[in-house]
Order: sequence, then structure tokens, then C-alpha cells
Amino acid sequence: MRKPVITNCVGSFRAAAIALLLSSCVAAADDSLARLVPADVGLFIELRQADDLLVPLAAPQLWLTIAELAGQPASHEDTALWERRIERTINMTPTAAIETLFSRRVAFVAHGPRSTQDGVVLCRPAGNLDELIRGWRTSPLPSAHRASVYSLPHHVGLARIGDVLIFGDDVSTGLFDTVLDHGENARSTALADSAAYKGLLARVPANPDGIFFARLATPTTSRPTTSGPAAAPSPLAHLPRLFRDSENVLLALHRSDQLLRISEVGDGRGAAQKRGVLLRDLADGLPGDTLLTWAGYVDYAALRRSTAAMAKRSLFRIAHQLQESAGNIQRLSAALDGATCVAVGALNPAQRLVPAPPIPAVALLLGTRQPQLVEREWSNLLHSSLAIYNLLVLRLPDARRLPEIERLDLDGIAGEQLDLSNLFGGAIEQTPLGELHLSWALDGDTLIIASHTQWLRQVLAARHGKSARMGAVLGLAGSGAGEPRETIFVAQTGPIADLGQFWLAYFKQTVPHVLDESWWRDYQPGGGAVQLGVQATEDGENRRLRIQSVTAGMPAAGLLQPGDMIVGCNRRRFATSQPVREIRAGLAQRPNARWIDLFIQRDRVVRARRVPLPFVDPIEVLRRLVAVGQVVQRVVYLDDAPDATGSRGYLTLQLRSGTERLFEFPPFLPATDSATKSPGRK
Repeated sequence: MRKPVITNCVGSFRAAAIALLLSSCVAAADDSLARLVPADVGLFIELRQADDLLVPLAAPQLWLTIAELAGQPASHEDTALWERRIERTINMTPTAAIETLFSRRVAFVAHGPRSTQDGVVLCRPAGNLDELIRGWRTSPLPSAHRASVYSLPHHVGLARIGDVLIFGDDVSTGLFDTVLDHGENARSTALADSAAYKGLLARVPANPDGIFFARLATPTTSRPTTSGPAAAPSPLAHLPRLFRDSENVLLALHRSDQLLRISEVGDGRGAAQKRGVLLRDLADGLPGDTLLTWAGYVDYAALRRSTAAMAKRSLFRIAHQLQESAGNIQRLSAALDGATCVAVGALNPAQRLVPAPPIPAVALLLGTRQPQLVEREWSNLLHSSLAIYNLLVLRLPDARRLPEIERLDLDGIAGEQLDLSNLFGGAIEQTPLGELHLSWALDGDTLIIASHTQWLRQVLAARHGKSARMGAVLGLAGSGAGEPRETIFVAQTGPIADLGQFWLAYFKQTVPHVLDESWWRDYQPGGGAVQLGVQATEDGENRRLRIQSVTAGMPAAGLLQPGDMIVGCNRRRFATSQPVREIRAGLAQRPNARWIDLFIQRDRVVRARRVPLPFVDPIEVLRRLVAVGQVVQRVVYLDDAPDATGSRGYLTLQLRSGTERLFEFPPFLPATDSATKSPGRK
């Protein structure tokens, strides 16, 4: 049974996908591997002299993180299996494979950002290629190409063109054969010569160390020649405007010590809108130890209208309609500027009585056109909403009323606080949460709303210069500090990882059962029921399902296509004449909640297709954050308002050196494990 090459071949393939996070590579244009790739590929990543970046990123947790981002979720058991397959395929460990094959230049090519299972790796290895190939278990393949073509174990195809090796699935109708045919015969335009690629490359600084090129939407004039399923809608479309409005994007990497500076350009064009409150003014004044920051522009009028899509009996919709009838929400949204910033920090709640790590605290900063009107309407909205809530809960058994809103003096700035702790019962101080508020204050032209009064005070202190601010972190982007921005994103991933380790230790000590993925299966949205999004007819006689159509936006989109035959699931072929019943049982009893493995017959070849499924496991997310933060200290992203030349953005990654810590968290002392005490500043 064939497996997708991306899971069969070198762990280096996975490492090439890791470059998706770091962007990518090129020196002289003529030396780029883009000349060996057809112009219509949907994803191209190239790196030069990047083995020192790729080796640490091949660690299991990061490997799994990138696999999931690339649409190929995997388990820890899979990583061990891949390592064994690497050694059996090319007699090298993953680290040795990266250092030998990828040390000079490597490229990863796929149909698109969400269609990577038929991916191809090209590399210009260090050392003697003849000796490398002789050391592998190769079988020559008959080929019309002038290049040498071989089959490696696990159905991995290998070709040599000059000093370049090409790895891929040895199925003749796949991308491997398409790339090989182009590289040998040059019958089609190379990616390096395509107008879209060249135009974007000309807009980034010269001589980059890496290139990431992706087609987010296929132009109607293009005629793809590569085979494979149509790409699913890219998740990039939901990210900043650079990606949302562009058909093609290109990221260029330049390295400088511990900083990886990535210039991002897209072909989406537009006119910059005149802004009142600038995003930089909101983000720059945040506390310097803010863990996570996002700033952008929100259409609050459209957001207000979206409540019409909620369930008619939704408590939020009922409350919204009551407020809407009074005009409070309309007046409030009209007075907001649209500039919005979310800031996540960490603190020890003042009312908490149990030892536990710091908890996240959130602040929302809203730019205003008419500050005094916003302050009045917001206060009226909250006071009336509180009255409505307390009236509604009178009819509910065991319902808890909320206290009156309190006035606050925040070092000379007037504010208010609604204590929400009562919603969680009378002993919230005996839990790690400790307390929960809805606190707010108007500071100049900015309304600040926070989950904890303590965090609101810290935000105000930073805005007034009484503590360290985020401005220095934003300066890492080095891209013209005064320019208007459409998006700002900062993640202090090193401190997030440090905090995550504290919480993992705390969970292991106090509630170890939540560390098991199976525990979270019962707590999924919708009760855990999932659908693939395919319409199929049952062929009981042949024990298979024939796919008639695939629903866009569903798990199978981009992976399966009409005409495919599903002949098994969970690594077993269907055993009865009722494959519909078997696949339903397979979905319910799948070994891993994040995906289901299907056996798909296409073009008379049976392959395994791993279909990612919606599943939320906060503990696994926490582990992935820890893994990322052990390698990357900070992530900073800024983008410009689009203009006539197209969209542009700047991404900076600050790598982490060893176990260095940026700042200390408030100390905590678990009941039995003093080793998890906050380590303090180094």
C-alpha cells in the first residue's frame, strides 16, 4: 500500500516544510532551483546554507507543529516511524540527512499551501553525488528522461539532473514526474521566468537567503499542467490583508545573527485609507512584558449587523436586540475609529489563594473618533446590560446575580469595574483563575477594556511611561517606524514557552488526566461529531465508496476529488459490503482525533490520504507553543497599507540562544514540586 511521499521520504522533507514558518532562499538568480520547477506550481520554498536553521526545527514537537500547519497532522509515533524510514531509505539520521543533503541549497515544491502530500524536494547536496547514491538501496527505473532515475525503498523516487537530486513519490502521474520532465526537457516556462514570480522578487531586497512563494488564488487565465487535487481555500486568506487580497505572495529571508528578517510582498493593490488613530500608537504603549499583541482595523458597524446570523433564542442576541432598540450600540459603533488592539499578558490574580502559575489576562484597546461619546455610551451599555442580565436570571434556578458596577481611581484616571467572579461560584479564589473582572477606562482617545483590573492598571502605567513599553520590541522589525500600518502582530514566544512549561508541570501535578488527548474528545464543539464533506455512492459489491462531490471548506476539500474511490480507513480496507457503515464507525473510533487515514484509489493506484479533522486539545497546543518558544524568542509582524505597487509586510524572528529568558514571571510555589519555581531573570 502506497503512502504519501511526504510521510515516506526523508525527514528532511518535513524539514523543508518547516521552512514554511521561516520563509525561505536564493543567491544568484541563475543558481536558484526555481529554474528546475514549472511556473504553475502553487508552492515553492527554497533555502541556501540553512542546515543550522533546519536541524533544531526537526525536533519532534516542532516537526509535528509544522506537519499540522502543512495540513498533514501527525503523532509522536509517526515521528519515530519517519526516523526509521529515513534510515532505511538513505542510511542517514534526520540530522545527517539535513546536514548532507540540505547544507548548500534545498527547495520544496507542491501543488499549493494546502496540497502538499504529493510534494517534491530538490537539493544540491554537499559531497560526491555518485558516492551518496551508491550508498543507498536504489533500483534503476526505466525512463525516457536523460536523467538518472531510481526507486528508493517506500516508493520514493530519486532523480539526478547534473548536481541536483530530486526526491518524490515514484508514481508516474505525480508531481515528481512533472518536475523531472520540466527539469530535463524545459518544455514549459520555469518558475524563475514567470511574470508573477519575477515581479514579486524584484520588490524585495536583493540576494535573499530564502524564498517562500505561494499562489493563494489561481488566476482564471492559468492552465495548470500538474496533476493532483484542487487546492482547498488557503487559511492564509484569513490572515493580514497582504495575504487576503493577493493572488500570489512572496517572502524573502535575510539573516543577521539571531534575527531573521523577512520581507513579504503580494500582488494585491488598493488605496490606503485615511486613519484617525494609528495602530502603532496603540501597540507601542503596551507593557513590555505583553506576551501576545494583535492590532488591526475592525468594521464595527458590520460586526454589529452580524448578530442577525445568531440563533433567535441566543441570550446574547436577545440582549443585543434590546440594546439596539435603544440605539446605544449604533451610537457606540459609529463613534469608534476602527483601530483595535488586543494585548495578552500574564499575572498572579490578587484574590487567588492557591499556588499556581500566572494566568493570561486580556486587554482590548479601541480607538475612538468621539472619546466622550464612546465613554458615555459604553457605560450606559454596560449598566443597562447588567440590569437586563440580573432580571433574566431571576427566572433561572441557582442563577447567580452580578454585583453593582464599581467606580475605580486608576492613578488619576477614572474607570469602572464589574466583578464577574460570582459567575463561577463562591470559591473562585480557591482555583487557579482566582478572579475575573470586566474593567475599563478611557485614556485620551482610547477606550481600554480588560479581563482583570490589575492588567488594566499595568496597561495604563505603560501608556504613561511608568514602565517598560512594547516600542523596543516593535523596533526589531526595522521597517520605518512612522508609516501607517494595516496589521501589527507580536508574539513573545520565548516567555510564552516558559509560562507554558510551568502550566504543564502544574497540570501533571494537580490534574494529570487532562494531559491525555482522549479526555478532550468528550469536550469538542458539536459533541465531537465530524463529517468529511464528501457525497459518495456505495459500491457494496466491490467494498468501496465512489466520491461524487466534495464540499468546499470541509476537511476533505483539496485532498479528495470526484471520481476517487475510498476503499478503507484507519489503515484497514473495508471488510464488508457496507462501507458507509464502516467509514462512519471509523470516524467515531479513529485512533487519533486530529485526523482519519483513508485508502484512496485514484488512477488505479491506492494511496493513503491523511485527512485533518477539527479537534481542539489545549494541552497539545500548549506543548507546541513550548516547542516553538524554545527555538524562537520573538515574532514581530508589520504590514503597510496596500498601494498601487501592491501589498508589503515585514516579519522578524528573533532566535533563542539556549535557555535565556527575556523576563521573569510572578513567582508561584506548587505544593510539591519546587523545581518549577519561576527561574527569574538571567
